Amino acid sequence: MWGQLKNFLEEMRLLIFSPFFFFLTFIGNGFIVSCGYLFYHLEKGVNPKVTHFIDALWWSFTTATTTGYGDITPVTDIGKILSIFLMISGLLLFAIFTAMFAETILTYRKNQKK
Repeated sequence: MWGQLKNFLEEMRLLIFSPFFFFLTFIGNGFIVSCGYLFYHLEKGVNPKVTHFIDALWWSFTTATTTGYGDITPVTDIGKILSIFLMISGLLLFAIFTAMFAETILTYRKNQKK
């Protein structure tokens, strides 16, 4: 039992520290921060809820994760278009992460049955 758990955790560690996982995490988070920066410049002075960059960064991460608390919403047309693009990108990003974890789990299970 403990040996299997140890092997499973090792497989997860290998995934998390793989170059592709790091690349995807870096690119994904960089994209979210960049969208927050763009949103800040599009909405500041127009949207009363966006007064500091951290407000736009908060919006960006909640939008990308589709949490969408609704406390900050875009008021400009281009901000709304950016929101749609960020939501779709966030769904794609998390689908890739989910697929990577699922593949690791299924491969581990397949190897355990041999």
